[in-house]
Amino acid sequence: MHIDQQPYRDLYDAMLEYEGDALHDDLLRPWLRQNDGERRWLDGIRGRTGDPVPPMQPEESWRLYALSRIVQLLQLSFAPPAADAAWTIAPVTVDEYARFMAALGLEAVDRAGFHPFFHEVVTVDELPDDSAPPEVVEHHWPGYTLGPLLITRAGCRVRAGRLHMVKEIAERSTLYWAYARNTRPAADLSHGWGGNSQWRTAFRRDYALDGRLHYNVDAKPTPGGMRDDLAAAERAELLRHRCFVTCTKPSDDRWPYDLGLVEDA
Repeated sequence: MHIDQQPYRDLYDAMLEYEGDALHDDLLRPWLRQNDGERRWLDGIRGRTGDPVPPMQPEESWRLYALSRIVQLLQLSFAPPAADAAWTIAPVTVDEYARFMAALGLEAVDRAGFHPFFHEVVTVDELPDDSAPPEVVEHHWPGYTLGPLLITRAGCRVRAGRLHMVKEIAERSTLYWAYARNTRPAADLSHGWGGNSQWRTAFRRDYALDGRLHYNVDAKPTPGGMRDDLAAAERAELLRHRCFVTCTKPSDDRWPYDLGLVEDA
């Protein structure tokens, strides 16, 4: 673990151990007061420019990853209930979640139409017309950005025809670049490492810049990475949605981390 991650590691541990019923007032608000430097650091990331993607040091990426763990623990408050939940975190309200994110200077995503860059599929209502395109029915939790950098996607209930989303696949396939979920398998590069080493995990950087969407900008092909049984469209599906939504091939034991994509917004 890098020293810059310590505030998030402390909050993460406190959230796991907390047994009260006022997590926002007891933990989040005091943490924000004690760590105002995090907002200033995030402001600096927001204003950074590049050609077109801004540069980022590994330690900064690890720091964003540490923030993402906190965000994912909070999002558990809004996901559908799970009988065999692996995570039991004291809940927060939607307003408390929004106040925490706003206090860090993060901006809520304001996009009505479904797009996998901005929206994570949590639940699916299948439509009788197999060709019906995906539509957002409701948000389980909002998404947030830091300027052009995506911090977290909105978790959504979506309706669509089976040509675009198959309910049992879209809801249950492994979600990559995810650490904590209760309703589906989740996988990121921290899994399988020790208590300190796991924190040196890079944050997946996706940017919306100049009318283009840049997915996983730090992708670097690795030997023996992605299994070869996926077609190009299936790889794109896995990268864009971070899970399978129609592909019937096994979703576990994949390696999508070396995939990148740029497309028009």
